Amino acid sequence: MALGPDVRRALRLMGALALIALVYWANVRTPPAYRLGILYVIPVLLVAWHDGFAWGCGFALATALLRYVIGIDQMPADTPLMARLVNELSYLAVVGVAITGLSQLRRTQAQLQQLATHDPLTNVLNARAFSAELAQELGRNRRYGRPLALIYLDLDDFKKVNDVHGHATGDAVLRLVADATRSAVRQADVVGRLGGDEFGVLMPETEGIVAHAAATRLAAGIRTVFRGTPSVTASIGVVSVTGSEAGTDELLRKADQAMYEAKRGGKDRVVQVAL
Repeated sequence: MALGPDVRRALRLMGALALIALVYWANVRTPPAYRLGILYVIPVLLVAWHDGFAWGCGFALATALLRYVIGIDQMPADTPLMARLVNELSYLAVVGVAITGLSQLRRTQAQLQQLATHDPLTNVLNARAFSAELAQELGRNRRYGRPLALIYLDLDDFKKVNDVHGHATGDAVLRLVADATRSAVRQADVVGRLGGDEFGVLMPETEGIVAHAAATRLAAGIRTVFRGTPSVTASIGVVSVTGSEAGTDELLRKADQAMYEAKRGGKDRVVQVAL
């Protein structure tokens, strides 16, 4: 059973506290000549990397206080108070710079991951990431025999939109279609852009009749959003699967064929097939 994000965070923080307690114990048990207080940097930076800047700063302040308390016993009695404070402020300055750098690195990593898996124009999954999600769900479908549905959407005569109204309008249309698609399906469903004006929706644990209803709702939603100029409609293919040995490519091909059947039937409609 997978642990939720809150449980994982709690376990990580407990682990960091245990590591801090270990460093504290070692620092107390060793002679003053061994300056082990610098090891507090390890749990502080781990917390900053996994749980964010604020948590990292909180742990940095807590460990600075521990360092100061231990320093009272380990430093010579005549050590000025100002020297002790400067030592801990220096520690906080170094740790603060490290935390800031880690936070920036983490943001950059998240942005790169977003670019690798999401379409930059519509912010839905790109074709590669969508295929990976589909392959994973098909594996579950084969193992457990659970239902699965795939919606394949292609805008009707989208080239005319670009030719008549310009590519900026075409891009705006694609963003609106992506928004309309997300609104028409459930939060657990996966939306991806599979080509220029082609979108897919992966619907785990979904019977064909439910997927068909969602596709019909989606077609109506797009028709409503673009009532006026430019007028935009979509042809949609739906494939439903239960315990099939079909692979990713075959499922996408069947959905694509169903979508073209919708176009041949007059466009702005839904065609469903089952495997």
